[in-house]
Amino acid sequence: MNTTRFYILLLLVLTTADRAVAQRVIGDLESNTDMSMSARGDTIGKHKEGKVPTEVRCWTIDEIYGNITPIHPDTLHHQYQNNSLTEGLNGQYNTLGNLGSPRQNRIFMDRDPMHNFIFLTPYDQFYTPTERFRHYNTKSPFMNLAYNWCGEKTTGYDNFSAVYTQNVGKRANFGAQYKYLYGQGYYNNQSTGYMNTSVWASYLGDKYNLHFYYTHNYMKGGENGGMTDERYITDPYSVEANMTTRDYPTHLSRTWNRQEQDVIFLNHHYNIGFYRTENDSDSINTKRYFVPVTKIFHTVKVSKFWHNYRAYRESNDYYHSHQYLFNDTINDHTTSFSVRNNVGLALCEGFQKWAAFGLNAYVGHEYRNYVQPDTVVGGFGSKPLGRYEKRKDSEYNLYVGGQLIRTQGSLIHYNVNAEFVFLGSDFGQLDLNGHGELNLPMFGDTTKVEVNAYIKNINPSYFFRHFHSTYAWWDQDTKKEWRQRIEGVLSNRRTGTRIRVGVENIENYTYFINDGEMRNSKLTNHIVGTQHTGNIQVISANLQQNLAFGPLHLDVDATYQFTSNKEVLPLPALSLYGNLYLDFRIAKVLHCELGADCKYFTEYYAQDYSPVVCNFTNQNPNRMVKVGNYPIASVYANFDLKRLRFYVQYYHVNQSDGRYFTVPFYPLNPGGIHFGLSWNFYD
Repeated sequence: MNTTRFYILLLLVLTTADRAVAQRVIGDLESNTDMSMSARGDTIGKHKEGKVPTEVRCWTIDEIYGNITPIHPDTLHHQYQNNSLTEGLNGQYNTLGNLGSPRQNRIFMDRDPMHNFIFLTPYDQFYTPTERFRHYNTKSPFMNLAYNWCGEKTTGYDNFSAVYTQNVGKRANFGAQYKYLYGQGYYNNQSTGYMNTSVWASYLGDKYNLHFYYTHNYMKGGENGGMTDERYITDPYSVEANMTTRDYPTHLSRTWNRQEQDVIFLNHHYNIGFYRTENDSDSINTKRYFVPVTKIFHTVKVSKFWHNYRAYRESNDYYHSHQYLFNDTINDHTTSFSVRNNVGLALCEGFQKWAAFGLNAYVGHEYRNYVQPDTVVGGFGSKPLGRYEKRKDSEYNLYVGGQLIRTQGSLIHYNVNAEFVFLGSDFGQLDLNGHGELNLPMFGDTTKVEVNAYIKNINPSYFFRHFHSTYAWWDQDTKKEWRQRIEGVLSNRRTGTRIRVGVENIENYTYFINDGEMRNSKLTNHIVGTQHTGNIQVISANLQQNLAFGPLHLDVDATYQFTSNKEVLPLPALSLYGNLYLDFRIAKVLHCELGADCKYFTEYYAQDYSPVVCNFTNQNPNRMVKVGNYPIASVYANFDLKRLRFYVQYYHVNQSDGRYFTVPFYPLNPGGIHFGLSWNFYD
């Protein structure tokens, strides 16, 4: 165990030794962006006579209106062994292998849209958007420490996080979080090093509500361009001679992508209403509570993003087809700064019997500024060494939006949102989306029927339209991407069944291509952003079924996908995840899960990855490679003992000479033992 791991474990042990701090664990609370948030409950723990209260409420808010969505503070005991894997809890992501490396969801209906700062798109394992940022309300100070690790000092990873939050009175809360992720990587020049610091505060009063957070990320990752020969994985005996995985040759060895992000967010609103008094069931005591009728809300979000592509010339510099800037050291800097303000008025739901829904409306303004390299002194593409200029551009938008929402009651809920840009750089942009659900008593429980739909006419991001760097360069006029989607979901918790079927049509689909040329029998790379002017249809069907036979459980997650244009939008026809485990308790206090899980998807021409644009790109037609048809199996043991949750896992237990790639020429990690633990404390 290396020095870093020793000190982290020492910190955890010393913390638990303080019985005044750790009198009793707060049941189950931990943040994981891979978990689907369930609104089954919004508190954990129970207050017992003579004991410190342990209730913790947890929620997220939407970025525009500040509407609160209660979420269940997940225990993470179930599937805890997968919480640090870049492939995701159910193995649904294609990745470059190492912890925190760029990834892309194979399930198209779950794929996040391209971020306006395009370089952030594949880093959703670490970067947390506003709609997934967690806020808390606690009756006692709360702290969580979590640590996951695997491998040796030169190959493994460390993933540490610490969360602390407490209330000031009943209504105000503040907290802080620190995350450290370091993956050395099993392959050459693949290391990742990320740090996050976040602080937040909230106030929930009768008439005034506030949510604030500030977050800073520093992210640095090595880029190796993929392996030069897949046979080191598929047929190692034919090419290697006493080589370790770190010795396998890769295209790049001295190349890095670095990013920093600063986000400040504030949402607050003032309620106008009245106080209502009602009697308890015993008709003796009365309750007085505030009923909001209207509210005035305001949201401001300030974001600053910085990206740096840094590289030293390779001795065999055949990786790139074109070069637009000429220096001995490649040091491309790209930045983005934006300020968005919204102000609006809401008619609240439920203040009278006839007010069966809420109605919100707002106007907003957004300013965006961009800086990136421009031509070198002496003209575009001139070869003499020298400094390059900076191109500075700015954009603005004025927009209006509204919402129709119903959250109260037990039968029908719905939420319809619309936003339209009526002036500015994205003039004509439209985002209309809706969600509806019907809760029906069925099969001894409530069966939920949901409908999700949207219509979007979205202007591609600035850096998709204008991108300047040493090895990729374009300025292009693009059309708005026109998308229509509708999907239905049927779920029942008692039967453990969830069925989702959806269809989407896309016109002017935006994506990256690699049109690099063959030179001296070697393929070079050149990335260009492009659009498909025709229509593409995607059909998706997903089944999640959880079965139990006494202590024996089987969880299945199966997705079928059809794409009408496999060359432009490649998707696997079938993606599967299975988890077979025993769930039992020892001496009524030690909760155990012993099992094995497996991830699998059918062969297809998956997208490649480009370090130059820090994004996934369609494969070069001169070298098409299929990935898939290789299961990744692991065995594990999960344990939950009062305040401590921990696991041990042997990942990729079935490692063989097969093609364990999810991205062409980027192998997944070989088999190895993974460990993790998580402790919750309160005072």
